[in-house]
Amino acid sequence: MTGQVWLFAGLSVVVTAAWLALYRLPFADPRRRQRIRLAVASRTNLPAKYVFPILGTVIYLALGLLAAAVLARLGDVDVVGVLSWDVSWAGIGRTLLAVVGASALTSFAMSLLYAFAPRVDVPGAVSGVRWVQEILVLPRRWRWSVPMVSAAVEEFVFRGVLLAGLLVAGAPAWLAVVVSGLIFTTAQVLLTEQRLQAFVLAVSSVVLSLVCGLLTIVEASVLPALLVHASFAGYYTNTSAQRATVPAGPPQMRRPG
Repeated sequence: MTGQVWLFAGLSVVVTAAWLALYRLPFADPRRRQRIRLAVASRTNLPAKYVFPILGTVIYLALGLLAAAVLARLGDVDVVGVLSWDVSWAGIGRTLLAVVGASALTSFAMSLLYAFAPRVDVPGAVSGVRWVQEILVLPRRWRWSVPMVSAAVEEFVFRGVLLAGLLVAGAPAWLAVVVSGLIFTTAQVLLTEQRLQAFVLAVSSVVLSLVCGLLTIVEASVLPALLVHASFAGYYTNTSAQRATVPAGPPQMRRPG
């Protein structure tokens, strides 16, 4: 039973790594990015600055859903069951509490960081992450919807399929939450470029992993956690850009995909 748990965990690491690699590596070369940007813009009449924010998002979401399908097959996960939610007033209350709790815990962690390093610019670090920079180039309404949809797919993969697969393999609930959260946190950190960015995203990812993991198990559905993560991502992506001491601008041929 333990062997099945660690086998599925190892396969999940491989699938997640493939997801990130296929998302980033094909567009790592600046010249290739420029050729693709110009080609897509000329054929679609899409403004060139929107090409990679939109193209990168589509690729990220498609690969995420593919990763979920692979993990569901490997882990014998009932995807329909994972997405089903027996809605109740108690469940709605727990979901709202999770939204507040995730925000409060993250804010508390950042307040501790400010206590030890008062001059750090946490909002600037968040808005400086390359994928966030690209989102901020988009029109205002898309600055909310893109991170929320991306977060929803991430939640489906990590707290839906991955966590459920660990439970099916025989992992106790606490171990499923920890392992799925560790893989998710590592994936988020790998999308950063600076130590402060890595720290901030690691803290928020750990908080989301614990809150959303427990909520998924209690509600026997990933949908409440999906709502928590989506609202968290939309809010912090946009408020960080507004509060940053250094204005965030579009990335200059830097971030792949």
